[in-house]
Amino acid sequence: MTTRIYRPTVPTLVGVATTIASTFWTIGFILGRGPLLPRFLAVHFDSDGIADRWLPPTLTVVFIPVWIQLTLALVFGAIGTLLLYRTQRARQAVEDEVSRQDRERMLATAEAISLLAAIWVSVQALGATRLFIMWQRGCCGMGNIYDQSLIVAIVLSIVVGIRASAYTRHPKVVTRPTSDAHWRLRGLYFNPQDPAMFVPLRSGIGWTLNFGRPRAVFFLAIFLAFGVAAPVFIIRILLGE
Repeated sequence: MTTRIYRPTVPTLVGVATTIASTFWTIGFILGRGPLLPRFLAVHFDSDGIADRWLPPTLTVVFIPVWIQLTLALVFGAIGTLLLYRTQRARQAVEDEVSRQDRERMLATAEAISLLAAIWVSVQALGATRLFIMWQRGCCGMGNIYDQSLIVAIVLSIVVGIRASAYTRHPKVVTRPTSDAHWRLRGLYFNPQDPAMFVPLRSGIGWTLNFGRPRAVFFLAIFLAFGVAAPVFIIRILLGE
């Protein structure tokens, strides 16, 4: 048995700070450069790179990068907050090895989520600058710099994922038994009597939600709403559809 108090890691806090700073920088940049925009903004280009759709510079359109940043922050933030919340117990709680490793893996996962949020929210901050240049020129798209930043963000995301995977598998996983009677369709865990929201997959590698807990269903609904519906809605606004 061991006693330990669990708090967010330093990289987790750095990721949160970077996400907040990038969002506020984008807001400040848009407010400062907004008055310099032309009367109509190019929002779509044909195969020859010529603008064929224009929109007036309304707040809804001009703040597109911020809406995307907030969507990303909400999705990643909800997941990270839930993971951190699950690691918190009574400050003097004594736990067994299984619980200790479960908590440390949730902390490592929350750290990865925070870093991913920082990466992609920062990309949108750069995207805001490229978007304003495109609008002022009325042509040429987002440019090679933005495309290269996407490649860098993808590479960094892969590195973060590999790092998190290594942390969650070391030390060797202590088996947390789950009854076969609680598994549905081979991969869905449903046990209202199990207080855990996250349980190991049947293969022992990775995690899944305990759909027997109402919080897990609520969490999944929020994730789908912000992660799928919100970006589609934002794109439709940008294209004026």
